[in-house]
Amino acid sequence: AREGHAKAILENDDPRVGLLGHVGILAQHAHPVSTSPTLRGKFVRETILCHIIPDPPADVDTSIPEPSGDAPTLRDRVQEHLQVASCAACHSLTDPIGLGFENFDSLGRFRTLDNGVLIDASGDLDGAPFDDFATLAQLLSEHRDVGPCVVDNAMRYGLGRTQTVEEAPLVKALTQRFSMQGSQLRTLMADIARSPAFRRTTAP
Repeated sequence: AREGHAKAILENDDPRVGLLGHVGILAQHAHPVSTSPTLRGKFVRETILCHIIPDPPADVDTSIPEPSGDAPTLRDRVQEHLQVASCAACHSLTDPIGLGFENFDSLGRFRTLDNGVLIDASGDLDGAPFDDFATLAQLLSEHRDVGPCVVDNAMRYGLGRTQTVEEAPLVKALTQRFSMQGSQLRTLMADIARSPAFRRTTAP
């Protein structure tokens, strides 16, 4: 096996597409020994879409049943979260998205089987069904909340603070410009650096 870093060439039909296909992101949002549709779906909701996921109840049981003959795959085992009303309130927001990542194990390696069973990586993003990770990535690229969320996160990063109410028109203008220029992050960062907000700070 080769040691150290090496350039990876992805073919046009490679299942690992876009930012969400990076091994670091896939591994960070999983458990050490298993994947987690919940953690991966939560990452998409909160970081890519800027949606708010409610905190779970303090006494909630977060353990997942062990594989069995009736529930060999993780998809089968997380279905119970969607069948319990107190769990479904949050898990219905995360798990249908996170299941689209199931072809990647806890380290981000591509796989086709889970516990010897063919993986079903289909799911749902806000009413839009998808068949696999590539289809999910395409749906996210077209989602109306992605652009505004990228702008919000980029501004927080670039300014080192959250935006003020008075800066709402600027945020709206940057979001429109970001969309009109093909959603190019490099252009967005330059626009933020040239904005009046970049020259303002807040007291410690």
